[in-house]
Amino acid sequence: MNCDELRSDYLPYALGSLDEPERSELRAHLDRGCESCTAGLIEARALAFGIGSTVDGPAPPGRLRSRVMAIAGAAPPKRWSWFTAVATAAAAAIVTFGLLLYQQKLHRQDTALMRIEIARSNEEAAALREALAVIQAPDTREVTFGQGQPAPPKGRVFFHPTGVLLIASNLPKPPAGKTYEMWLIRGGKPAPAGLFYPNDRGNALHLFHPQSAPAPSDVVAVTVENSAGVDAPTSTPIIVAPY
Repeated sequence: MNCDELRSDYLPYALGSLDEPERSELRAHLDRGCESCTAGLIEARALAFGIGSTVDGPAPPGRLRSRVMAIAGAAPPKRWSWFTAVATAAAAAIVTFGLLLYQQKLHRQDTALMRIEIARSNEEAAALREALAVIQAPDTREVTFGQGQPAPPKGRVFFHPTGVLLIASNLPKPPAGKTYEMWLIRGGKPAPAGLFYPNDRGNALHLFHPQSAPAPSDVVAVTVENSAGVDAPTSTPIIVAPY
């Protein structure tokens, strides 16, 4: 197997969950001294150090964190890439999912509330796995925005034939009754691409599936709109990211 085929195995290998024969194949590949895969595995091992900034929810208990850190076996890299941040969120959400549900069951006896929490956790974990798949896909195009400016919203947009993923930070809290709406602009015409709301730290992750694959002339924009959403932008975009 080549490096591109092995890339999706880094994370499960680092977490100790990669099955055979894939585990042996990756181990043999690393033993042959592949620098690219070795660097990728080091980054994957660092993913287990905590839930990334794009995820809200209860913090995992200390004993679970210690176990995951032991599996990682490496210090976090000095440069914290957006790939690492999102992959960390996905890995931590998947690894801690069962334990978090158990904690919720112990502290919340209300059956109806428990069902709501389980459904929400399932949705969040699925969204994170889907976002990670978009980032890792070889045919994904990555575009940055907001870098080099004082303190605007900044982040990245990932264009893939099946979806457009927005990851943003430094987002101010919208006014009461308002939210953020993403737009996919084609031929100068903006089409609604979904509503999203930042967490308490001003971070947001939003994935939109267009009816047709993104094109080189497409532009992603974000405006502040009424919480119910609108059919056309009514305010100046605070994020603009051309394909």
